[in-house]
Amino acid sequence: MRLIRSTVVPSLDAPRVLFVTNMWPDDERPWYGTFIRTQRDSLEQLGLPIDVLYIRGYLSQLAYARGMARAAQLNRSHRWDIVHAHYGHSAVAARFDVRHPLVISYCGDDLLGTPASDGGMTPRSRAEAAIFRRLAHVASGTITKSTAMAEILPRSCLARNHVIPNGVDTERFRPIPQAEARDRLGWPQDDRVALFAGNPEIPRKNYALAAAACAALNNGSVAPTLRVAWGIPPDAMPIWMSAADALLLPSISEGSPNVVKEAMACELPVVATPVGDVRERLTGIPGCHVAPPRVEAFADALADALACGRSAEARASVAALSLGRVAERVRSVYEEVRTRRRPR
Repeated sequence: MRLIRSTVVPSLDAPRVLFVTNMWPDDERPWYGTFIRTQRDSLEQLGLPIDVLYIRGYLSQLAYARGMARAAQLNRSHRWDIVHAHYGHSAVAARFDVRHPLVISYCGDDLLGTPASDGGMTPRSRAEAAIFRRLAHVASGTITKSTAMAEILPRSCLARNHVIPNGVDTERFRPIPQAEARDRLGWPQDDRVALFAGNPEIPRKNYALAAAACAALNNGSVAPTLRVAWGIPPDAMPIWMSAADALLLPSISEGSPNVVKEAMACELPVVATPVGDVRERLTGIPGCHVAPPRVEAFADALADALACGRSAEARASVAALSLGRVAERVRSVYEEVRTRRRPR
């Protein structure tokens, strides 16, 4: 656990904010929580100083207990205008800082629960999601990544909730000529490539459906190569997306999957199951499909995506979710919270 101090000199009216998060890029996992890091950077570009309390919860459950103690200690020695917790576990730790208004960003399975391999919900996940929902009662404001997530919150808390998807770095995620990208990666130029971006060992990601859909296209022609982008440096993802022909997101559950928006910014067609806000993102975009989690339907959608090629409309449609625009929306949440009476 560490406290990362901001170097931004605030203006007189800029709120001082503490991020409390269990997701943050570090030497061991440089891809972990990059969307929180980019949100902090984009808010600081607006002149808001953002300190970060990073709880390395993946190392030990005891890290959260230490996070609670650290939050209580910081409560006595620092002055922030707002504490912004990212993910439900971090919100539990942040709740121990009772002096400052609390904003909670729910990120996905902290509200939706984590599906098990059989499609059901693990008892632990169900219990944790129920606790995290209750925390909305003591928050001055909440952020959900999609409308579907907002609908799970207690009804009395909806007036304080804001639906704000994670922003996409449209400067980093931009199309590169496919031949150039494949040369850089050493991929054959004549392959058809479907990309699976995620850990195939996580049941919720449903890698088996992606593999089966690719195999189903082996009907008289060569099946597309399914490549797994997992554990690669974040800076390499735009190259992988530019080298591929389509992105597959066969997940059982998601909040607002960043990889979909990043692929769209690279003009890469996307085939996804109807999870999170993907229908809102993909409907009407050439080459992009929301398909039911059945092999035949997913394979048919993939065939169309491969035939479509690059989709300039996809990039244009995510312009409203650039980092700068999303940062403006988050800052407006802070301004609203500062003027609202805190819940008891």
